[in-house]
Amino acid sequence: MSELKSALSALSKAIFPNRCELCGEVIELDETVCSDCKNPPIIKAPLCEFCGASKDECNCKKHKNEYKQIVAPYYYKDTLVPAIHRFKNGDMPFLANKLGDDIAKCISEHYSDLAFDMITFVPLRNFHERKRGFNQSELLANRVSKHINAPVISLLKKVRYTGVQHHKSAMERKADIFGAYDVADDYKNGLDGKTILLIDDVKTTGATLNECAKMLKIYGVKAVYCSAVAITNNEKN
Repeated sequence: MSELKSALSALSKAIFPNRCELCGEVIELDETVCSDCKNPPIIKAPLCEFCGASKDECNCKKHKNEYKQIVAPYYYKDTLVPAIHRFKNGDMPFLANKLGDDIAKCISEHYSDLAFDMITFVPLRNFHERKRGFNQSELLANRVSKHINAPVISLLKKVRYTGVQHHKSAMERKADIFGAYDVADDYKNGLDGKTILLIDDVKTTGATLNECAKMLKIYGVKAVYCSAVAITNNEKN
């Protein structure tokens, strides 16, 4: 009987491998995260409202943004880099469940006094979304919506190609992003006075979130609050 049980267990692992909730690595059946993800780079409160980093680790210049605040559960480093890469480019959309739950927990801690009229997300170009099969930010927004009493609405559209951003400087990103987003035609009326939660996967310089928030405010949105899985942070020497 024990041999049969071992054989069935091995077969089950081969057909339906248990994967880390955070990065997607194959793990033992009785685990939920892999050994590398047991100590992720968590951002600890209190947070800088400008960049989202812990105040004692913040190295930003406190520039005013179009959005009110940004919060995220993790720094974009260590185990979070391959985790998000697998989520976006490794055909692992199921990782949105754990990552979205972590975003929702962060929102409940830092935006507890806010009531959002709706949740939206940073859009992809149609070509890129068809190629990938999903928009990772939309998946995260839908997961967050399960914890927050607000609907997910596709308020934004990308109207211009911006190229690969992750190797560019903050100024280059800002220039490239300018005019790249617009509010979807169906929602250009009726946004007056609304408070919006804007979701993305990673906040690097904040240029994308800033441009999206600017367009929402042009069409009457009262305030935009942002959240992401992770943010980059230039650590102090």
